[in-house]
Amino acid sequence: MTDKTLLSQISEDYYLNKLSFGEISEKYHLSRYLINKYLNEALKTGVVKIEITATANRNAQLEQIFKEHYPDVNCYIIQDDTTATATAELLSNYAATIVVKHLAHDDHVVGMTWGDTMYSLIEGIDSNPLDQIKFTQFVGENMKYNSTAGSVRIVERAAKKMGGEFLTLPSPLYVLNNDVREGMYQEASLKNTLSQARDMDTILTGIGTLASLESVPVWNNQLTSLFPGVELNEVAGMIYGRPFDIKGRVLNSTSDKVLGLSMAEILAVPKRIAVVRSKEKSAAVLGALRGKLATDIVFSEALAYQVLNLEK
Repeated sequence: MTDKTLLSQISEDYYLNKLSFGEISEKYHLSRYLINKYLNEALKTGVVKIEITATANRNAQLEQIFKEHYPDVNCYIIQDDTTATATAELLSNYAATIVVKHLAHDDHVVGMTWGDTMYSLIEGIDSNPLDQIKFTQFVGENMKYNSTAGSVRIVERAAKKMGGEFLTLPSPLYVLNNDVREGMYQEASLKNTLSQARDMDTILTGIGTLASLESVPVWNNQLTSLFPGVELNEVAGMIYGRPFDIKGRVLNSTSDKVLGLSMAEILAVPKRIAVVRSKEKSAAVLGALRGKLATDIVFSEALAYQVLNLEK
């Protein structure tokens, strides 16, 4: 059995001091495999005890209604807390428990998008390290370089939090010139990431609106060029960089400017978990449900009632 003092020191650095596997490896001159082994041993022997002090309550009645309406999508409807901020935290933490439970066994390749919702989901994860996980971008960078919730930083943060590896896609989310975009697919740095992204079994994503693009100056100035032929007033939501309408139809399927995996490849991924924290996205959630753009959606009961009202 490993010395409990060593288990305690490594556990303290990982769980309390928030050191990454790389930093712990350098400090103790240990491989990532041994670090993971020792952290598991610390849990099994009682050196580390993880206690869940609070959990979100789900609205089972609403979930049943959504199951009848949308049998192909798993809806996790979280009861609202006293404030919007508290509800948002409950949503992130509950989504984190779903993700950890899903990833706890076997190897996984996990695609991630961007945004504050994804950042909060990662922050909600407090679990045994999952070094068999590989996180990857599968579409380009959303160009929010001054944000901790940008595409590259999200996959890096997720890998650091869970002790896994990460792959980035060093390119913009949209490339308007078709020839340039096709040429970029031949670049070795992109081909490697996209090749491994095609092995994804899981995607973690938010569901956005056009406002998410309007907040990025380079995209806001190019909306009509990004989505040629698309009536912007028909856009109910955004997912995987693509606009969709309230019926769940992807609106730019014949003029897609996204650099990354195609929608067909993305929708073939068996587990696509979406988290929605804003109450202002009823049209986006309704469209995502109708189009089966995600396999699992976590959202609040206030938003659920709005979706039902909109459906009527």
